[in-house]
Amino acid sequence: MGTETEYPIRTTAKVFQVLDGLMELHSAGVTELANHLDLSKSSIYKHLDTLRRLGYVLKVEDEYQLGLKFFEMGNKVRKGNRLYKIAKPVMNNLAMTTGETVSLAIEESGEVVYLYSVRAGSTDDGKQGTRAPLATDVAGKAILAYKPTAERDALVSSAEWMDESLLSELRTIRDHRLAIERSTRKDGQNCVAVPIRDTDDYPLGALTVCGSTASLSGKRLEEDITGLVVSAAKSIEVELGS
Repeated sequence: MGTETEYPIRTTAKVFQVLDGLMELHSAGVTELANHLDLSKSSIYKHLDTLRRLGYVLKVEDEYQLGLKFFEMGNKVRKGNRLYKIAKPVMNNLAMTTGETVSLAIEESGEVVYLYSVRAGSTDDGKQGTRAPLATDVAGKAILAYKPTAERDALVSSAEWMDESLLSELRTIRDHRLAIERSTRKDGQNCVAVPIRDTDDYPLGALTVCGSTASLSGKRLEEDITGLVVSAAKSIEVELGS
């Protein structure tokens, strides 16, 4: 999270540091969390007790954990997202058609965030709710390829990611209007990602279909599924522009 001096209100920053610590540990007592965050036990206890009284943290015996109030908040945020509302029925239909996992991702604060994932006949929600660096994720790259140059460069300003091979890959993605990721592992997954753009060609998000290397490869990956994803993304774009 960075040092406290980077934030105008240090107490607020510390509260979220405590919440992030609980998320990382899943469940922890005061001493364990204090050691994990390198903060005093008295400070940790005060924050946890306040969060418990507000309903954001639960205490089970001597350990604390995040409450479902965060799930409620996140769900309401997602329901208010216009892209999600328009894309969801299209994605459900695409999942039924392909039998693979269909996901919707957007960019937030320099990361790719998966808003929704669905696979027909399965309760597995795939990457839903997860984050990843834009430049390391197939959906992130599909989004990044359509960002204006200055914004793209700012998002991947770290020398670790900003190199000629990445720039070349992003140019290829933009030329083909899609990204394909192939796993080198037999038990891995192959994915195709297509950007969802507004009328100014700005990327609002990306639609992906992922499946095992056994079920999603060759012509099925490169032509059949890709064609379906491109068509689905276009239908979402039309609805967004109407």
